[in-house]
Amino acid sequence: MQFPLELRLRSSRAIIASVLVAHLAAALALFHVPAVVGALHAHEASALERTGALLVLLTVFASLLRALWSEFRKRGCMLCLHEDGLLEVLPATGEGGSVWRVAPDSVVVLGWAVWFRPVALDGAAPCCDGVVPVPAMMLLARNLHARDWRLLRIWLRHKAGRPVADAPVLA
Repeated sequence: MQFPLELRLRSSRAIIASVLVAHLAAALALFHVPAVVGALHAHEASALERTGALLVLLTVFASLLRALWSEFRKRGCMLCLHEDGLLEVLPATGEGGSVWRVAPDSVVVLGWAVWFRPVALDGAAPCCDGVVPVPAMMLLARNLHARDWRLLRIWLRHKAGRPVADAPVLA
């Protein structure tokens, strides 16, 4: 493997479909909750009950938008994997990349998905698109080309989470 490796991300239709199905199921389940349905259709419901019911529905809708946004913002991002275990993320615009370390206890590598928690070296919250902080990253095989997917899994197993050579050792 020659470093740095540059891997271009893409959004996964499988994740988008599963997010839509899960949120649709949650919204439909709310129609079986008497407090929500009763507050929306009853004329004698108080303003507080109607507000609460609308707040529940808006929360499901906001969750849907957030999940879709997190998947769509992967499109065009580039991951640069370094030999010393550092991960550089460049947004689709190509500006404002950030350098991360991968928390060693956060890496989960399966054949079809990987999870890891990035930690920004400068102490700031890591961002993929320069706007929204990324508390953890989940990638499916469909987010990358097949060769890149294999290289990412190898890198996560063998290079990610290693201490940086220049980092001071705390006693």
